[in-house]
Order: sequence, then C-alpha cells, then structure tokens
Amino acid sequence: MRKSGQIVLDHLSSEQLHKMMAGADSIEQLRRYQVIYLRLTEPTMPVSKVAELCAVAYRTVTQWTWYYNKHGVDEYILSGKGGRRNFHLAEDAEKALLATLSKKAQKGFIITALSVKKASEKLIGHELPKDYAYDLMRRHKWRKVMPHTHHPKKDPQAQEAFKKTSRPCWIPPEIN
Repeated sequence: MRKSGQIVLDHLSSEQLHKMMAGADSIEQLRRYQVIYLRLTEPTMPVSKVAELCAVAYRTVTQWTWYYNKHGVDEYILSGKGGRRNFHLAEDAEKALLATLSKKAQKGFIITALSVKKASEKLIGHELPKDYAYDLMRRHKWRKVMPHTHHPKKDPQAQEAFKKTSRPCWIPPEIN
C-alpha cells in the first residue's frame, strides 16, 4: 500500500468538518468531506484505505486533497452539474427565435422540429445536429402536439350515410 506524502491543511477543524458532513446536500459532497475528514484525523492512514472507506478511487482521494489544500473550503463545495455548457444561441436569442415561430403557428403554419432546426441554422449560419431542435424545444417547454388521425367519437355508420346523401362535388357560392 502506497502512502501519499501530501498532508491536509487545516482550513477547517475536525469538528467543523464533522458538521459539514452532517449538513451535506448530496452523497458526492459527503464523500468529499469524508475524504478530508479521514485525511485530517488519521494522517497515518494510507490513501488506498481512505479510498476504500469512502468508496472512491485512489486518484480521486489525491486529487480532492490537492484541491482542498490549494483552493480552500469555499471552492471545495460542489456546485450543481446542471446549466448550459454547450449551446449555439444565447437564451434570449432562443426565446426570440421561438417567438417568431410561435407567430407563424398562430397564422396556421405547422411548426415541426425540422422547421425549428432550419430556422436555427439560418440564424447561426452553420449546420446543427438533428437533436438540437428537440433539446431547444424541451428547454423552452414546447411539446410535440399532433392532431389525432381520427375523431375519438367517430361513427362509421353516420359517415357512410353522409357520403350517400351528400353532393358528389362542391359548388362554390355565387358572389353578388
């Protein structure tokens, strides 16, 4: 078993770390605090044993220790994993694009994912992946709404009777 020569700086006391572990928001944050707590309270414990106890890899323990020592407590707290990392348009530009498409939809045009993709490509100036339009619509709470292929209360006998009694062709009304 290897030991790391890296020691943990005392940014926090063991009691403060214990309180931080008790108030951890997620299991990931709890593990981070456990690693530092064990490295601080048991400095002779091998890194491999700390990794085993905290259910993380050896390399993870050394990285977290280094990060804690270098950046301190405030930077050591995990931030959320969400957010817009890879995007082609700013959020305001996406809303403006969907607003123009919404106006077209109100006039009777059918807005599809393909039309959203093409409008985005025209605005950006290069080709986009196929799923970009679906992600864009999902982000802005647009959903796929399609008409039914038939009315849910359709009556086949009434349809046949109508076909027999209606005119064979449509005659437009006369304009005076």
